[in-house]
Amino acid sequence: MNSQQNATFQQPMQPQGPPPVINTINLCKWYGNVIGLNNFNVQIGDGITGIVGPNGAGKSTLFKLIIGSIKSNAGYMGVMGQKPWGNTKQLASIGFCPDYDFLPLSMTGREYLEFMGGLHAMEKTHLKNRIAELANIVKMEKDMDRDMGGYSKGMKQRLKIAGALIHNPKLLLLDEPLSGTDPIVRRDIINLVKKLHKEYGHNIIVSSHVLHEIERMTSNIVLIYKGRAVASGKISEIRALIDQHPHNIVLEGKNIGALAKSFLDQPYTVSVGYNHNRESITIRVTQPDEFFDSMPALLENSDCKLDKMFSLDDNLESIFKYLVGW
Repeated sequence: MNSQQNATFQQPMQPQGPPPVINTINLCKWYGNVIGLNNFNVQIGDGITGIVGPNGAGKSTLFKLIIGSIKSNAGYMGVMGQKPWGNTKQLASIGFCPDYDFLPLSMTGREYLEFMGGLHAMEKTHLKNRIAELANIVKMEKDMDRDMGGYSKGMKQRLKIAGALIHNPKLLLLDEPLSGTDPIVRRDIINLVKKLHKEYGHNIIVSSHVLHEIERMTSNIVLIYKGRAVASGKISEIRALIDQHPHNIVLEGKNIGALAKSFLDQPYTVSVGYNHNRESITIRVTQPDEFFDSMPALLENSDCKLDKMFSLDDNLESIFKYLVGW
């Protein structure tokens, strides 16, 4: 597409009721010969939504387009029903926490939040009260008057989130907030994200390349790969998309060989193989729903006593790999 095509693209009619938080149609952004987003189509509603994809997939480009710091080359983007490019007034409704370190380490946490509040022209008394409120929310009350140069990675991340929240935005964007943090800090930030929506009503879009971390925050996800939204929706809905792909299921129990033979005659079975011992097999199937539906009858007709059954592919990591063809 060229600039002329972009200029003639018509904004779609908005659906009845409140507009979606994010709505994109054939959205494209490129940097010279490098594609950031390519015909990106997604609709994001209220709540917490995870943007999941490997590094370089286009997550940061999407965030920059949402806040209007860069302009798309083609397509349409609506943010809460408005176009973000050149729309400085809408920034009062958006909070953005980028993935890179930018905190001035010689300042205290309180001074940083005062500076951020000043950028939003907040009245001094209101700003003072808001800083106290945020210090409590992100659990930084005891550290607000320390230089940020002495902060841990987790403390810096929590203060960055507080800075993005200083003006109480409707939409909070968190770009890789868990990157480089230890397991305890990850747990605390995940709990904080969920609390910010449940107790304070913020709509949140959070990106990550670590799928299971997003799954702990929300069931709403958008899978992005090479600038495209390859799938979006509830985790359960996206998981259903991979029924056509082989599933690996492990069965453990006594006399497991008798059960293994019965699976060889089923149309959904790709392969059956023993694992480290003769009491454990892995069955590769193309239709997991049919497998689980037929399992009780096959078990009754065999002499097997099943002790354990679990899927190796029933998680976001495998779903993502299947959908992008890894």
